[in-house]
Order: sequence, then structure tokens, then C-alpha cells
Amino acid sequence: MAINTSEDPKMHLIERGPDGVQLRAVEGLLVSEHAESFSASQTVFADDGQLLACLHTDEVHIYDTRNNSILHRLPTPGTIAVYFSPAGSYLVIYQKANTSGAGEEKNLSVWQLDGAKKVFACFQRTFNNSNRRNLQFSDDESIASRAVTNEVHFYHTNDFLAQPFRLRVPHVSSHKISPGKLPTFVAFVPEMKGQPGSVRLYGVPSGVSDGFSEAEPLSQKSFFRVNEVEYEWAADGSAVLILGSSELDATNRNYYGESSLFFMRADGTLECKVPLDKEGPVHDAAFSPKIDEFVVVYGYMPANATIFSSLKCEPIYQLGAGPHNTVRWNPFGRFICLAGFGNLPGDMQFFDRKADGKYKVIGKARANCSVSAEWSPNGRYLLTATTAPRLNVDNGYKLWRYTGELLQHVARERLFEAKWQPESKNDHLDRPISPGRVRRENRETGGHDHATFQGAAPYRPPHVTSGSGNFSLAKAAPDEAGPGRYRPTGASKAHLSSNSINQGPPGAIFVNPDASKNAAKNAKKRAAARARKQNMS
Repeated sequence: MAINTSEDPKMHLIERGPDGVQLRAVEGLLVSEHAESFSASQTVFADDGQLLACLHTDEVHIYDTRNNSILHRLPTPGTIAVYFSPAGSYLVIYQKANTSGAGEEKNLSVWQLDGAKKVFACFQRTFNNSNRRNLQFSDDESIASRAVTNEVHFYHTNDFLAQPFRLRVPHVSSHKISPGKLPTFVAFVPEMKGQPGSVRLYGVPSGVSDGFSEAEPLSQKSFFRVNEVEYEWAADGSAVLILGSSELDATNRNYYGESSLFFMRADGTLECKVPLDKEGPVHDAAFSPKIDEFVVVYGYMPANATIFSSLKCEPIYQLGAGPHNTVRWNPFGRFICLAGFGNLPGDMQFFDRKADGKYKVIGKARANCSVSAEWSPNGRYLLTATTAPRLNVDNGYKLWRYTGELLQHVARERLFEAKWQPESKNDHLDRPISPGRVRRENRETGGHDHATFQGAAPYRPPHVTSGSGNFSLAKAAPDEAGPGRYRPTGASKAHLSSNSINQGPPGAIFVNPDASKNAAKNAKKRAAARARKQNMS
């Protein structure tokens, strides 16, 4: 496939509102008039963007986005969710398990899109975030897997009706198969009867056929106080992050419970808890799409953002602290956006990864009341959206450059969804910052952009602000907000204390403030003994 090398190749985004779905082209730097309209209550793209599934009350329509034609109408009343297999050959449909849905029929079905044939069906009574994709495919779509009671089943996709290969995993709650040519999978076993919960790593059986196995896991990590997990695989399937969460916080410091982050290598050589140097929840974590690194946003506000090596799970670079709870890599792993959405004001920071592994701030902006953020397929633009029912006012979406420059704001009376149409990974080149691009800071004042460096604001006494000033616990001190090489917590304090240990009036005894009480007491005794010895001599 030829690679589009134009400065701003045409891309498409989709927006869904009360009047239906509109597919719009992004030409140059602006969103143009809509190219096609659809009616749907939900929309799902295939990974390459060539197929679009539109959910209706009684049917699911499959569109070919290359010519905007309907390929199939699948009769599945009461459909709740759908998703495509990695190459778009199959569509998995989940229906309500009641009379308004599948009725007495099996409510989880797999459709082969070449011919619109139902090739597999089963009962799936529960549907939530942990089992949203209970039936999964390997990257080459040769194998499908599904977690059931105490087992994980594996199917040949060319014959779903054959008996599956059964791997026993007692009390398994959820699983996720890895990308890559030699897939593995992780399975979560929750805490039960005083026994700790665990995440276990297994290899996917190479010769899937009728059979049964009780194979030991390649690796296993056990833990307490984890009720649910979310998995994040590296793009090449070499490692996985497991975000564990519980509804209750043992320290009673967080109303939303507590969370912890674990790391496992797919070859079973390393499993550990990710070493985070600040207390508090794990807000977000994501692998780089191209390099052996991942970023974690964690801790009480102002939250820290740290880059880790995915080879040894060691911290290597700090992006700084600030009001952030969201991280987004662009598709090439070159740019990172740190953002604070939800109950945070929407501050965004944009970073550029340099060849020496350093990250440089290239822009700042504020996207007020945003609900979602997504990089464009060419990695040059960020799409943020304010959507209902999360927020019922100020709906619309904004298009940003990778430097934080606001390019366009499209307002809508009511908007349910706005997202990019995916494209093939070979359609765009990884391009560095364009020559002449300057760092910008955008605060959305009247929709205009402002340069980062402005004159100092006039002094305003505290009583004038009436409590509405810029003070925020989510803001970090200037020396903590900027990026830099990773420094362990307390390193700067130790440096200051070592430099000032011999300063002060004669006879003063200084003790390391980071030392324990016993160590401080012993240090004072030794200092007093040295003083007596000097006086005697």
C-alpha cells in the first residue's frame, strides 16, 4: 500500500448525535462538511477503519466505509455491544438475555462477515467491563478463546463447532489474549476464602483440538485487596500491565477505593509490582506503541507521571507532577499528551520524545469539560470531545495540533460521541516537529490562541478573589512540575542535608531529617562524645 506523504493527508472522524451519525472529512486543518450520514444508536469501527458496525433496535448494519455502502444487515434484536476481530473477518454480537433481546436463544454470537454467517453462539448471562470481550481472537484470527467456569476454552476459527481445547484455571474470572505471532494470555483469579487473588500467565496451546490440560502457569503474581483487574498489553505482546482495583481503601484516604499496578513479561522472566514513589491511586497507564517503554500517572494530586522501561520495569524518566489523570501516546510513540479530565480543569501538556530518550515539553493547553481524547491516525492532531450524558451542556469537539494549538472548535447542541476513523498503520509516516513550530500555551480565551510567555498579572489581594483564585492542591511546585531524569523520592532532600550538615553556629548538632528516631538519637550521642573528647584534649 502506498504511503501518503502529504503534509496533512485527508482523514475522517465520526460524530453521533440525536439526528444520527455523520462521517466528516478532515481537510487540511479543518473539519469539513459531512461526507455521509447513518442512523445508529452505537458505532464501532474495525481496526483498519474499512468496516463500520451501526447498532439499531432490531438489526446491526455493516457498512463498507470505502464506498459508504451497506454490506450486511444482521437480525440481532436487543444488541448491547459489538466488536470486530483483529483483521475484521468476524463480528461478535452481545444481545440482551431477555424477551426484548435474544429471548430463549443464545445471546453471544460470532458472525463470519464473508457471507454473513453465524458460526458460533453461546450463553453469556453477565456483561460488564471485566468480561466485555469474553470471546477473543489471536492476531492472525486462527484461534479464539473464551473464559468459562474454572476453564478457558480455545477454538479453531475454521471450525467453531468442533469440541474446544480446555485449559483448567480454577475460579477464573476474566482473561485477555496477547497480540503477536506467538500469543500468550493472562487470567485473573479473584481472592477467595482467605486465599489471595492472582494473575496467571499461560501460553496459548499451539495445536488447538479436543483435549484437556492442567498446565502450570508460566508466571504468577498474587495479591490481596483486588476485586477487579484491567489488562494493558504491549503492542508486540512482550509484556502486560495489570491494573488492580478494590471498592474499599484500607487507609480510608480514597472514597473510590484503592488501586495497584503490576507488571509481567510474556516470557515469564519477570513479574513484579510497578515501583511507584508516591502514595495514591493509579490514574492511567499505557505502553508506547513503538518502543520498550510505558508511562504511568499515579498518586494523590498533583499526580506524578513517570516513564518506565518495559524490559526491567524500572523508572527512567519523569514527566513531572501536575493535575493529570489521563495519558495518550500518539500512534508512533513520538508525542505524549498528559491531561486532567473529569473533576480536573482539563489542563493538557504535550511532550516530544527525543532520540536520546529525553522528553521535551512542546505545548500546553486547557480543554475545559472534556470527556475523551484521541490522537489522529497520522499522529499530528488530538481530538477532545464533551459529550452527553456525561455532560449535557457545552457539547462539541475540538481539534488540537500536537503543540497545543487549538485549530477548530465545533459546537453541538447535544453530542453523544466523536472519534477518529481508524486507518491502516502504513498510511502515514512518523514525522518530527515541523520546522518553525514554537511552543504555545492555549487557555481557550474567547477561542483565540495565546503565546506561552505573557506579562505578569497584576497583584490581586486574597479578599478580592473571594476564594476563586488559582490555588489548587492539584498544582505542583515549579521544581516538581517539569520533566527530567528519574530521581528517587527524597534524593533532593538528602543532597541539601549533606551540603548543609557542617553549616550553622559552632557547637550545633545537625541530624539527617530522613533518619529514624533511633538513628538520630545515636548520631547525637556520637556527636556529644566527640565534643567531650575534644574538650579533654
